[in-house]
Amino acid sequence: MGKVLICSLLLVMVLTLAAMADEPQTPSSQVYCGDVTETAILWFAGTSVTTEIHGDFALSGSLTIEDEAIPFATCGEINGFGEGDTATLTGVMWTIFTTAGTLGNGEEVEIRGGLTVDSGDYLLATEATGEGTGTFYMMILLTDARIEVAGTVYGSASGSFVPSDDPYTMQLDVSGTMRFEATSTMHSLSNIPIDLGTLQERLPWDLDMWPEDLFSKLLLLLGESPTP
Repeated sequence: MGKVLICSLLLVMVLTLAAMADEPQTPSSQVYCGDVTETAILWFAGTSVTTEIHGDFALSGSLTIEDEAIPFATCGEINGFGEGDTATLTGVMWTIFTTAGTLGNGEEVEIRGGLTVDSGDYLLATEATGEGTGTFYMMILLTDARIEVAGTVYGSASGSFVPSDDPYTMQLDVSGTMRFEATSTMHSLSNIPIDLGTLQERLPWDLDMWPEDLFSKLLLLLGESPTP
């Protein structure tokens, strides 16, 4: 029973990890979907649990640019941190992600961002599967344009425990799917410098709740110029 509770809690946290893309829409109704697999390493102290998450992205879909749907394919990674309680099955996860690739016309594209989810928005389907809702922000970087998108992410995941290399930890391998629905967008030219102070005002979270080190990495990602 204890293992079931732990698995349930970790799915609360790690189901947030997933890819995005698909379904070209107008900027006011953007929808992205996809799949991902990831690994969570767990540490325990009584009923408290913390976890580090690492996963790989393979992202594809399309962007609507000047009323034209242009396909793209990117790949990258996602990393995060979570904490929770196995007795109450409450938990929260923060993640950051970055991918890079090309549009169908050969233009380079990068996608950077972060997302959060907590167990208050989590629905457990079984001891090994579940669904949840969170909040995301992403920055889509093109050759001459920058698109900021924020909204709601809907996800489902399933996972199982596997042997861990560290005998003092447990490892959970998870696969999941996500649907990102935009509620706000902002367009700007890529050569306009990003003001991190103003940017933080546009992020859709309570920033005081983010782990300081992870949030610093997110700001670094969002403030960097596109990779040459």
